Amino acid sequence: MAAKGKHQAQEMAAPESFEVAPLHRMTLGYLISLLARLLAQSLKVRNGPDGILPGQYPIAVELLAQDGMSQRDLCEVVRIEQATMANTLKRMERDGLITRRQSAEDGRLATIHLTEAGVRLARDAVRNAAEVNSVALEGLDPAAQKALRDMLIDLTERLEADIQQRD
Repeated sequence: MAAKGKHQAQEMAAPESFEVAPLHRMTLGYLISLLARLLAQSLKVRNGPDGILPGQYPIAVELLAQDGMSQRDLCEVVRIEQATMANTLKRMERDGLITRRQSAEDGRLATIHLTEAGVRLARDAVRNAAEVNSVALEGLDPAAQKALRDMLIDLTERLEADIQQRD
């Protein structure tokens, strides 16, 4: 009963003239977050239960491009915190996707390498991500697709600069 009263109060607080489609009420951050979650879910479904998980995808792609990166370098390029990277790498190692080796250049460091299974699943994930992108961008001509990507890159760069300026 209390929940119903609270819900009614929230409805009453909303302006009556606010009869816009629900997706139009959302902030830019909410819409982009929703889109990111949907893209990740779509990738996860395509990769299957034993495939690369969406949170592992950027790491796997970077290791496909440059095998043998350090954990620190992966953090920088993937833009995630050290603790998150450590946990993700631990899961990837447990699942047989990566191995760690002592660095030939600095014995104190370990380098991260995709296993054969990791390479195969990472390549599958890249193909699946391209398919997800095609579904998401369907109906947009190549110029609109490029414009969307350019706008998203611009937004990202502006927000990164803003964060650095305020830190």
